[in-house]
Amino acid sequence: MSSVQSNPASKIFLVGMPGCGKSTVGKVLAQELGYHFLDLDTLIEEQEKQTVPQVFEQQGQAYFRQAEAKALRLAAARPENLVLATGGGAPCFCENMDFMVSHGKPIYLRLSPENLVDRLSSQDLQARPLLRDKSSAELLRYLSETLREREVFYKKASLVVPAAEGSVADVAQAIVQLLLAP
Repeated sequence: MSSVQSNPASKIFLVGMPGCGKSTVGKVLAQELGYHFLDLDTLIEEQEKQTVPQVFEQQGQAYFRQAEAKALRLAAARPENLVLATGGGAPCFCENMDFMVSHGKPIYLRLSPENLVDRLSSQDLQARPLLRDKSSAELLRYLSETLREREVFYKKASLVVPAAEGSVADVAQAIVQLLLAP
């Protein structure tokens, strides 16, 4: 990893709440930088040979968090430059945020709970075990409380980028400009 400010880090970790755009922005950002894009949930599914909801339901959250930490560390050890979209809770467990800070450049995609509720489709909610089967009011309350708890970790990121301003391409371009700023 280069610490020269004119070059972005070789490992970029996107952090933030579910629905903030880590995967969609990450793909565009990786393309802009000429990096590989990886999604931590996909890596966990390959590693565990189960979907994330199956791991949660069959093994429990504690097991999932250990599998997540292992997948994060394996991804960071890859030789190629990469943008990694993490799960919303990943920074909050197993000292993952400190690991990301010391092994690359974590970027927090910040979005309000209200914006998150607007962005999450019913399909998104069913795919996320911690968000499943909640009414709109319960979802807003859960996201507000969870964001309050998680933001302590998210704010350790090298950069905080508002994810509600502009298109996916605009957010990715804002990140590129921040990464390349002197």
